[in-house]
Amino acid sequence: MGGISGAPFTGKTGFKAFSSHVADEGHIIVMFGPHVAISESGEVGQCLRAGQSGDSTACGAVIGAYNACQMGFTPSQDSESYDPQMDWIKAQIAPHVNGIARSENAMASLAHQSYYMVKDKMF
Repeated sequence: MGGISGAPFTGKTGFKAFSSHVADEGHIIVMFGPHVAISESGEVGQCLRAGQSGDSTACGAVIGAYNACQMGFTPSQDSESYDPQMDWIKAQIAPHVNGIARSENAMASLAHQSYYMVKDKMF
């Protein structure tokens, strides 16, 4: 039940499919959450991964969605994109982009928002 941004993108069909394999008296634990990096210099949203020569983003999908929203992305039901996970993330981030941008640390605020976007849909 994985997906980009820490959201469980399996959907109702996927959830039903894997839950049918649980023992009659068994249980399912659903865990979710964004991943966020903090570089050695303290920059939220950046990390140096093993084997790479420069910092990269984490979570790249959430940061990419945030950047797209800052550049004017507006959610549409008629999206011609075939990128449903990224489209969903953008739609969740879009209403909060101005508040995130005004926060003391936009990347930390974005990480918090990416947690709440999943929590609010699941519960």
